[in-house]
Amino acid sequence: MFVSDRAILHLDMDAFFASVEQARRPELRGKPVIVGGERGGRGVVSACSYEARVYGVHSALPIAQAERLCPQAEFLPVDMKAYLAVHRSLVGLLERYTDLVEVASIDEAFLDVTGSRRLFGPPRTIAHRIQEEVYTGHGVTCSIGIGPTKLLAKLAAGMHKPAGIGELTAADVHGRLRDLPVGDVCGIGPVTQERLAALGLTTVGMLQDVPFPLLAAAFGRGAHGLRQLALGRGLSPVRSERPLPKSIGRELTFDDDVSGGDPLRATLLSLTDSAVAGLRRKGLAARTVTLKVRFSTFHTVSRRRTLPRPVSAVRPLFGTVTALLDELDIGARQVRLVGVSVSGFTQNAFQLTLDDGWREVALGEAVDRVREKYGFRSLTLAGGASAYRRLEHDSPAQSFHPAAQAARDTTASSSGASPPAPVAAPAAHARRAV
Repeated sequence: MFVSDRAILHLDMDAFFASVEQARRPELRGKPVIVGGERGGRGVVSACSYEARVYGVHSALPIAQAERLCPQAEFLPVDMKAYLAVHRSLVGLLERYTDLVEVASIDEAFLDVTGSRRLFGPPRTIAHRIQEEVYTGHGVTCSIGIGPTKLLAKLAAGMHKPAGIGELTAADVHGRLRDLPVGDVCGIGPVTQERLAALGLTTVGMLQDVPFPLLAAAFGRGAHGLRQLALGRGLSPVRSERPLPKSIGRELTFDDDVSGGDPLRATLLSLTDSAVAGLRRKGLAARTVTLKVRFSTFHTVSRRRTLPRPVSAVRPLFGTVTALLDELDIGARQVRLVGVSVSGFTQNAFQLTLDDGWREVALGEAVDRVREKYGFRSLTLAGGASAYRRLEHDSPAQSFHPAAQAARDTTASSSGASPPAPVAAPAAHARRAV
């Protein structure tokens, strides 16, 4: 069932990171741009312009492969500070049209403009105005979908990229949507798509028509939700407050493979510090720590451990990371990538204990204030300074999903190897122009 008078917009920025770079450097307009690292790097593509996509380049593609596919492209490092600045400005723009703005990601947002029509006109007029303001203010384009539900609005935006405006109504569900691949529907991921394909269900129309008992036999309780998705019936309202993230974490690909030892532990220390900074920014504490390791063979493993209480300080979290590393018994194997993430959040990040834990939390908050003013590398943890140089231009603490890997849960005490206490970085890294 639809709430037919609802007017939901879905704003989807077009090749966001690459578009910001093209706007900052007009000589790159119309040329293939790949964001993620410099030529010869070992990272992956974070974003690419539409000019690069013509050559088969896409996000998550190794930089080396992208270079082979599109050697004439301009390769640029990630400048998350610049992208976040544009993102925040765009959110402020959207909030001038409605207070019901749900930020889905750094380059996507939903707006409920049902109550804004008297002030700003019909939804399509609002969409045109937003597009014009986005381009005039930042030199980037966006696609906007309109629909009575978030699902239909998102599908409409995807069908009119780049720089388009599209609308889907309840009447379109049994018409325009039927030939869409099921994978185009938000909420149907790759695993579910494979299971549907095994049943011969590859399009939205097939999912609409399949006898429900057959669907229920294959998906159990999830069958009802799948049917609702196929019918475009996403009735969840636009929420102006974002839900808690599933996880906060960082990953880093080494320029050259490393084995176990001090360089690896120093990198894990810097990653843990970065994840903890993300925790404190959101006012959270975490109970679960996950370590991810990818070897030179591209074999990836992860280990996860749950602490007895939520924490938001580096020392107990890094102690758990090193314990998980010891479990892996890396030995002489070469490591290509490592990642640290935290999850199992509570809202109150300040955990008053009978020991000195509160002192470390207070110290962390002081470090945050310095970093906010002078940059993340203005203060580093002893022993990890070299690794911080790799993190400065990367994205801030963000989600990754190690649950997809072979994770192993154990329950641990907060004891374990202790990292160095937070201290100022060596002078060469601590100086910052004021």
